[in-house]
Amino acid sequence: MIVGIDIGGTKTHLMGEDEHGRIRERTLATSDWRGRREAERDASMLVSLVDSVIGDSAAAAVVIGSHGCDTDEECSALQGRLASRLSGTVLVLNDSELLLPAAGKPDGISVISGTGSIAVGRNGSRKMIAAGGWGWYLGDEGSASGLVREAARAVRASLDAGGTLDGLGRTLMAALGIKSPVELGRALSDMGSAAGIGDLAPIVFQAADDGSSLASGVIENGGEALALLAARLIARGATESDVVTGGGVITRQARLFEAFSIALAKKAPKLRLTLLKDPPVKGAILLARRLATGERPASLPLPHVAGELETTDDGRAA
Repeated sequence: MIVGIDIGGTKTHLMGEDEHGRIRERTLATSDWRGRREAERDASMLVSLVDSVIGDSAAAAVVIGSHGCDTDEECSALQGRLASRLSGTVLVLNDSELLLPAAGKPDGISVISGTGSIAVGRNGSRKMIAAGGWGWYLGDEGSASGLVREAARAVRASLDAGGTLDGLGRTLMAALGIKSPVELGRALSDMGSAAGIGDLAPIVFQAADDGSSLASGVIENGGEALALLAARLIARGATESDVVTGGGVITRQARLFEAFSIALAKKAPKLRLTLLKDPPVKGAILLARRLATGERPASLPLPHVAGELETTDDGRAA
């Protein structure tokens, strides 16, 4: 049995596959099991989720893409905790790194636009390079939460310049249950989570469809911000080949993908852009299949096997 897991900021998607190709799946809210305060507890909970998918079978390989593992050190720490509890081969990556194998790309840059946003690539030494992923308060431009924050800022800036409240501002106020635009900041802060704020993102796209120039500008700026993340990774040594993008926002909102595509063509014209419509967990399953046969993808870090970190390049793909 092999297992692939996509741990997103909002939901966790598990997929198990047996030797006959039969699939077992489970999806649940990430907040239902992950506390982010007790690492050992979270690792134990994750192993329990693996057990819920594989039943009485043994997991030959488990590949996990985890939101919040934004450095090699963070991924390695989680990988070690899981490997001490699982007998098979274990590999932990950033959740965005599942996009490339899911799209059939051996290497490149992955760009997530979901609850949050991040771009991840690897250099010639297979070291992770990330840009973005700072959370809605500081960044996550081009994500659901970032777009809502920037929409509120655009409304504020327009009013400060003497403009009138347009459709974007009115819709945001109605959704937040407030009577004055002055309350926008407090109302968003009171929501307290990126997931909650991100739930309002469809409002921005609907306002753009209804003719709001402010909303259209927010979306265009979001696409440019995502392109800038990819361009920054190229400048830092990431592989300049493919960009695969996915996530709950950019896969559903053609306006954002178009803005990203246009901006990327200007900032990094050599990059080939692919929009992933399949669930990223498929990338985890594809990698788990390869690991279970002893293959080690050349662009990725080494896994733990039977509780021990592999330290040799033997068996790596060319």
